[in-house]
Amino acid sequence: MDKYKLRDKDIEITNEFPTGHMDEFVHSASDKKMALMLMVHSFPYPYTEEDASAFIDKNRESGSEIFEIDFYIMYREIFAGIIGLSDIDYENSRAHIGYWIGENCRNKGIGRRSLGLAVKFARETLKLNSLHTEVLTTNIPSITILTKNGFTMDGLSKYCFRYENKFYSAFIFSLLL
Repeated sequence: MDKYKLRDKDIEITNEFPTGHMDEFVHSASDKKMALMLMVHSFPYPYTEEDASAFIDKNRESGSEIFEIDFYIMYREIFAGIIGLSDIDYENSRAHIGYWIGENCRNKGIGRRSLGLAVKFARETLKLNSLHTEVLTTNIPSITILTKNGFTMDGLSKYCFRYENKFYSAFIFSLLL
């Protein structure tokens, strides 16, 4: 896969793992609330170096076609989180977008600016027409990040995610590029 780097002042997103930042990655991902916030049951806690290595090494392309691309978010040379495009559908020109920011880097505009860079990549490099995602109705910071990047709420998926025997609803968002 080609190597990509996009910058916005003190933020860089790159699909090449930044050497020497494994401990920061593991520490940032080892957040008990991450599986709930990402609506992914398989997100491990505690997050280990083995989990990080498996994520870094996973296959994201079939032949010459990328079906998923993850970017490592660096903020002032510190690992801050992940943002990625998955389920890339070239025939319909769309993809799912998802992200997480480590607790020590939240509320600094990193998520908003990283999302802007990923949107630019989807539009200019992959030539996609739209992006979509879901976010828990209780995840106000993520809702804010999406709306500040032009995403609009398309609907509500009621009680769509079960976590620790409680059901959660999610807003469905999209962005036309």
